[in-house]
Amino acid sequence: MKRLCKKLELLKSERRILSRIALCKSAEGFFILLGAAAVVRFISAPSTEILLVAFGFFAGRFFLSGLAEKFFARLSVKVQTSFRRKIHAQLFKREVSSGELLTLIFDTVQALDEFFLKVAPQVVSAAIFLPLFLICAAFVDWLTAAILLVTLPIAPVLLWLIGKATAERNARAWAELQRLNGDFRELLTAITTLKMFGRLGAGATKIREASEKSSAATLDVLKLAFVSSFALELITTLSIALVAVTLGLRLVAGGVEFQAALFLLLIAPEFFLPIRKFGVAFHVMISARSSLERLRKIIDESPSPQSLVPSPLLMPPSITLADVSFAYPKKKSPVLRGVSLKFSAGKVTALTGESGAGKSTVLKLLAGLLEPTAGEIFWNDLPTSRMEKNSRLSKVSYAPQAPHLFDAPLRDNFTMFDTLDDASLKEFLSALNLPLDLDAAQKLSRGQLQRLGLIRALLKDTPIILLDEPTAGLDEVTEQKVLALIKKCSPRRTIIIATHRLPVTEFAAEVVRLETFKQ
Repeated sequence: MKRLCKKLELLKSERRILSRIALCKSAEGFFILLGAAAVVRFISAPSTEILLVAFGFFAGRFFLSGLAEKFFARLSVKVQTSFRRKIHAQLFKREVSSGELLTLIFDTVQALDEFFLKVAPQVVSAAIFLPLFLICAAFVDWLTAAILLVTLPIAPVLLWLIGKATAERNARAWAELQRLNGDFRELLTAITTLKMFGRLGAGATKIREASEKSSAATLDVLKLAFVSSFALELITTLSIALVAVTLGLRLVAGGVEFQAALFLLLIAPEFFLPIRKFGVAFHVMISARSSLERLRKIIDESPSPQSLVPSPLLMPPSITLADVSFAYPKKKSPVLRGVSLKFSAGKVTALTGESGAGKSTVLKLLAGLLEPTAGEIFWNDLPTSRMEKNSRLSKVSYAPQAPHLFDAPLRDNFTMFDTLDDASLKEFLSALNLPLDLDAAQKLSRGQLQRLGLIRALLKDTPIILLDEPTAGLDEVTEQKVLALIKKCSPRRTIIIATHRLPVTEFAAEVVRLETFKQ
C-alpha cells in the first residue's frame, strides 16, 4: 500500500480514500466468510432466521464492493487531475511534440482510469482476501489450506512471464498511437492548403496507413491478453477442481466433516476470484504501468542542456531584426520578407502596422516561439541563434492576444504554476480592478483574459516583455489602468507592444511601424 502511494505520489486526501477502500475490502472479506458459514449452517439445520442472516451477509458484501468501486472512481479522478496539472506545468519547462502531448493528456492519463476501475480493485482484493481466506482455511483444514497455498503461486508466475512479452508489444502500440495522433493533427493544421492543391487524398491515405498500423499493434497486445486470460482461467479452475476432488475423496473416507468440506468448497472459488478477474484486466495493468512510466519520465526529466554557451548580455537589451523573413510551414507565400527593425533598450516601443502586416508574427519571433526562415535577430550585438534556448526564453515574457486559461485555480493561471509573492499579484489585480477568487477555477471574459496575460508577463519579471494588443476591446478607463501598470513596471525593461490603439502609441516612448509585405 505504501509503495503504491509513493509511486503515484498520492496526497493525504487521496491516501484517506485508499484507507477507506482497504477498510471496505476487509469488511467485505469477513462478510464472505460469515455468509459461507451461514449457508453451511442453513444446510445442516434449515431455518428462516439463518437464511435471512445469510442473505444479509451476501447483500452487505455486494454493498461494500459497490462502495469500494465508488471510492476507486473518486481516487481515479483525483490522480488524473493531479497528473494533468503536472503535465501542464511541464509545458513551460521542456519541449513536447504535439503527437506526444495529445497521447499523454488523453490516452496515457486515461489508461490510469482503466487501472483504478479494473485492476486496482482486484489487486486490493487479492492483498486482503488471500491471506484472510488462507488463514481461515488453515483453521478448518490444514491439508486444503496447503493445496491452496501450493497452487496459488502458479498464476502470478504465469502472469509475470506473459507480462515480459506484453510490455514490448504495448510499447510498440503506444508509439504507433503517438505517430497517428501527430499525423492527424498535422493533417488538420494543413487541411486548407491540402484542399487548395487537391492533396486531400494523399493526406487521407497517410492517416489510413497510420491507423492500420496502430490497430495492428493494439490487436497484438489484445491477442496476448486473451491468451493470458484463458490460461489463468484454466489454472484457477483446475486448482478449484483439485480442492473439490480432494475434499470429496476425504469426505467419503471420513477424513473430513461435511460442514467443513462444504465451507471450504464455498470459499475456494472466492479465494481464486480476484486472481481470475485480475487475469481479465491484465493487459490493462500492463498498459497502465507503461503509461505511468511515460508520465514519470515527462514529469521528472529536466530539460537537456544544449551545447551552446550563453554569452553575457547587458540587460535590458536593444533588439534588432536584420533582414528577417518568415513563412509558416506548408505556406506558399512568406508572412515577412526582408524586415529590418530596431527596438531601443529599456524603453516602451509601440509596434504598429496594418492588420495582417505580421505584428503578431514578429512578437512570436522575438519571443523565440518561431525561428526566422532567413535573416537574424540580435540582442545588443549577439545573434539569438547562438544563444542557449532555455536561457533565451527565461529572459522573455510574451502575452498573446488570447491567453490560455488552464483548468486550475486562478492563482496558478496568473503565476504559471510558479511560487510567487502573493502581495505583488494582489497589487496587480487591484490596479487593474480584477476582484477574483484566486483559489477557485472559473471562466473569464475576453477582457479579463487580456489582463490575465498582462499580469502573467509582468509577474515573470524578465528584462524583455512582449505584449500583443493588450488593450484591444477594453474601455478607456480600463485601458488607462493597463497603461499605468505597464509604466510602473517599465523601468529597466525593454517592452514592445503590438497595437492599433492611438492611446498606446501616444503612451509609448518610441513607435516602430511594420510595413505590409507586398505579394
